[in-house]
Amino acid sequence: MQINTVSPYTTNNVGAGQVNSPTNPAANSVQTAAISSALSTTNVDKTTISEAAKQALANDTSASTDKPGHSAKFQTNRGEITLNIESYFSPPSSSQPLLELPPLLMPSQQNVDALTAHISKVFPGFLADNNIPLAPKEISYDNQGQLQLPADYPYADELRTALNDNPSMARELSTVNALTSHVVEMRKSIPFQEEYAAAASQAEANAVIEKYSHLFWGNRSNDSIALSFSENGTLTMTANGKNV
Repeated sequence: MQINTVSPYTTNNVGAGQVNSPTNPAANSVQTAAISSALSTTNVDKTTISEAAKQALANDTSASTDKPGHSAKFQTNRGEITLNIESYFSPPSSSQPLLELPPLLMPSQQNVDALTAHISKVFPGFLADNNIPLAPKEISYDNQGQLQLPADYPYADELRTALNDNPSMARELSTVNALTSHVVEMRKSIPFQEEYAAAASQAEANAVIEKYSHLFWGNRSNDSIALSFSENGTLTMTANGKNV
């Protein structure tokens, strides 16, 4: 299973990594790579951060002191970093071009929880600022990453317009959706990893691979992820209708 990171400038809903069917002889090398990946533990890349990036991150953190709760610790490809969430998802200023790409968020429950808490804090105010009196019961994304709203939601047009006018909020919503999808799909490999590690012989190992072969099929379906909102705008992430 391929482990992906998520950038604040990627808005599409990215599904968890998939590989070809292990029953296809031509896909043996793909299966081997997939099994190796599924068995491996996700390690955070300890890439050294440039001085310019360190200063930018320090500025983000200090800027957040005026707004408590807008910073959180995130697991990224550069290790665990405290980020100003609003600054992270804001579009870069044309007058100040990016010297370095921002850190990429890893698919982890810690990151999902941090974004969920922040959205719950700011989404009610976002709706009020845009004269939207009611949050949708849920938000989801199709396979092309396009926003989907309930058919009976009376403020769909207003919300779409508000998100188009506020790309930082749109990015944060789509990112928590993508991260949650990755986390949910990654969890499915945990029983396989445990049973494969406990196999006492090659025959037992092969039996475990056969048992969990569905994990390596390219056409397997992922769980349906949705951002579920209470009437006051508090967010809960769900997979197939169950809380994540």
